[in-house]
Amino acid sequence: MLYGFSPDGFNRSTCRKQTRPGGDACEDCSALAVYDILWVREEPIEIAIVDGDTETRFFLQRILEQSGGYRCVGSYTSSEEALREIPGAHPRIVLMDVRMPGISGIECMRRLKGRLPGLIVVLVSELTDPETMSAALAAGGDGYLTKPFAVAQCLATVRFSVRPYRSAPPDRAEVNGPSARAGEELARLTDREHHVMSCLAKGLLYKEIADQLRLSFSTVHKLQHRIFLKLHVNNRTEAVTKWRNGNGG
Repeated sequence: MLYGFSPDGFNRSTCRKQTRPGGDACEDCSALAVYDILWVREEPIEIAIVDGDTETRFFLQRILEQSGGYRCVGSYTSSEEALREIPGAHPRIVLMDVRMPGISGIECMRRLKGRLPGLIVVLVSELTDPETMSAALAAGGDGYLTKPFAVAQCLATVRFSVRPYRSAPPDRAEVNGPSARAGEELARLTDREHHVMSCLAKGLLYKEIADQLRLSFSTVHKLQHRIFLKLHVNNRTEAVTKWRNGNGG
């Protein structure tokens, strides 16, 4: 099973990590369930994939298309090909490998975003060092997916990258008022996510959070994505403000 993907498609009932010792649900399945609830289902979003590895392109395309939310309009083996073809394919999202021969994925992203305002680019890489991830996001990346990835992680990262650009109908908490909404949002956070928020509130960098909580940098980054989604925020400052207010800080 590559990247946690089964040829029959992803199914929570058959996920090997569904149940852990003590009865805890698989984090990937739980996270995907949250995304499924909040995801606004419309027409499939057009997406393009840029990766030098044929197998990776194949599995990314199948994962996304079998989710029912995406339609692949292009699959490219090089940055040069992507720069030539993507403007005519008009995808809304591009999954871009960081380590591309010739023009790097980050540079390709810069050029595409310069030509196509509003294009969403999720960078994909096996590189998990803080310097590379920070540089990729600072250069304009809308998300960072680390290899190897589980199906739920892939879908969650892509969906999160789109979320700020989508509109969603108000949920019941919003109808009841901001205080009720904030309380329900904070209640969704796990103990580990609260620990991450505590570190963010102290002003710690992601590398420092990883060291303090004895987590990998990529795990901290994934937890941050989940927190932002659950709190309905788009950046660190908004998340800290909402978390402090909800905890009497």
